[in-house]
Amino acid sequence: MSEIANMLGNESRLILLQLLAEGEKSVETLSEESGIPVANTSQHLQALKKANLVITRRDGKRILYRWELGPMKELFLALEKFAIYSTAQDDHSNLKSKGRNSDLSTSELQKKMKKGGILLIDVRSKEEYKKGHIPEAVNIPYNELETYKFPKNKELIVYCRGPLCLLSVNALNFLKARELSVTRYGGGYRNWESGDI
Repeated sequence: MSEIANMLGNESRLILLQLLAEGEKSVETLSEESGIPVANTSQHLQALKKANLVITRRDGKRILYRWELGPMKELFLALEKFAIYSTAQDDHSNLKSKGRNSDLSTSELQKKMKKGGILLIDVRSKEEYKKGHIPEAVNIPYNELETYKFPKNKELIVYCRGPLCLLSVNALNFLKARELSVTRYGGGYRNWESGDI
C-alpha cells in the first residue's frame, strides 16, 4: 500500500493516469496532452508500469499505455471522492475566513460570460478541445501559455477537465506569477457539460 501511495503521490503521474482514464495513448500523445516533456512522461510511465498501475501493448513502432486491468477505476474514483471531500472541507474553512471560495462556480462563470470582458481559456490539449469545449472558450494548451500574448484589458479565466484536473491550477499559478488578472473555473468542462453548479 505504501508503494502504491508513494507512486500516486506525484502530480505528473496523476495527470497521466487521468488522461489514460480516457483510453490507451502513446507517450507522445500523453506528453502533448499533459504538457509534460516526452522524456519525463516516459520515465513516469515506466514507474507506473513497474508498480502494475499501467500496462502496454505494441502497435507497430509505437508503444501504447493503458490502465492495468483490475480495480484501477475504483482506486482512482476513491481518490477523487476523498479529494473532493477534502476540498469541500477546505472551502468551508475558506468561506469562514475569506467569505468565498477562490474558484468560480458554474453560475458565476455564466454571469461573467454574459457581462463580457473576459477571455475564457481552455488549457487542455487541442485534441480534447476539439471533442468539446465551453462556448466562446479559446484553446491555449498549458504548454503554450508561455508564448501567448494576453490582452491586458480582459480578465482571464482558465479551466481544464474537471475539479481535480491540475492543468488549470498550474495555469492559474503561472499566469498569476506574470501579474495577470486571472481566476479559475474549477468545475472544468466536465461540470459545465453535466450542468453541475
